[in-house]
Amino acid sequence: MQDDFAAGVDINKIFGTGTASESDHVEDVWKNPEGDTEFQKAKNQLNEAVYKSVKKEPLGKSYNRGHKMPSFMKDDPKFRHGIKSVKGQTAQEVLNPADETEEDKEMSKLYIKSHGSYGPGVQKTRNYDWKVDPYATVWGDKGKDIALGGMSQAVYDVLHGVGEEPKKTITSKKYDDYQAMTDLLGRARNLGHGLALPEKSHVFGKGSTRRGPNEWDARDCIEGKYDVSEQAPDSDLGTTMTPGFRNCTTEVRRFGCPSVRSDIPKYARRSVADNQNYGDDVNARYLLHPSQFASLGVEDEEFINGRDREYIKTMFNDTGYGVEDDVFEEIYASACQPDGSCGVDQYRKAYNNWLFATGGI
Repeated sequence: MQDDFAAGVDINKIFGTGTASESDHVEDVWKNPEGDTEFQKAKNQLNEAVYKSVKKEPLGKSYNRGHKMPSFMKDDPKFRHGIKSVKGQTAQEVLNPADETEEDKEMSKLYIKSHGSYGPGVQKTRNYDWKVDPYATVWGDKGKDIALGGMSQAVYDVLHGVGEEPKKTITSKKYDDYQAMTDLLGRARNLGHGLALPEKSHVFGKGSTRRGPNEWDARDCIEGKYDVSEQAPDSDLGTTMTPGFRNCTTEVRRFGCPSVRSDIPKYARRSVADNQNYGDDVNARYLLHPSQFASLGVEDEEFINGRDREYIKTMFNDTGYGVEDDVFEEIYASACQPDGSCGVDQYRKAYNNWLFATGGI
């Protein structure tokens, strides 16, 4: 916008027609800015080309900042900005090195000597000075039946240890006691109450007390269990048991004090401290849904009450809706009541009907 008025602006120039009755650019808004024909579109593009914003921000393209890139950046499609990162060892190579150097072997031996920790899959070595080669010597005793002459049964017995005693494992009693007092898979926990098991028909807990024929259970206490005589109303219901008092009267008057005191006359000058309703106050419906002009002190009855001819004519003339005398007489005659009076709302409806009939609206 600043570039468009670089030559200056005439401060005495007035934009628009200067009138508030009609707009001077409604037709321009409704028209297509580029035109309807190809010639109009080409002419519009020629007119728009003088703006700096059109040159920097062409339609359908990114913002042109005027930067000139070197030829090697534009010609090479694989050109990338920045510095290439140097590739190092992967996590797998760090955790599982391919080759172990002599220095790594010495460090492993030192770590085994100081911590006694061997690597995964490495056999523990105590460096005993044996007279035999442990890697070439076979340990253990030979089987009693040697597979000779292709005897398959003897071979099977030797391989599977047929006839040998079962293996015995020596463990600590403290460990077995601990295992016996912890949770066992698929079994209940041993609480240390002994190994005496009850019979299958045994039921734990205290037996319920069986109630008698006239005793109530929890369901009877909640729902009730009354016979017909107990469910019947009391015989003295609706009557008074006090001698000399009855619940009926021979009088026809209403007892109590009414909320609306229409039975007594109200004061000529009502006090602000008098909150008594004498029958002339509004009801709850009026308080919840007041009339349209209640805030101005005008009630709906004012539009319905009958007015004389001069009152109606003067009122509509003062509000700017006056008509000729003969037209007024025609409208008033169609809206007035048999007694000659006419309400404001009745005359307004007749006036609107006359406007519709004559094409005034």
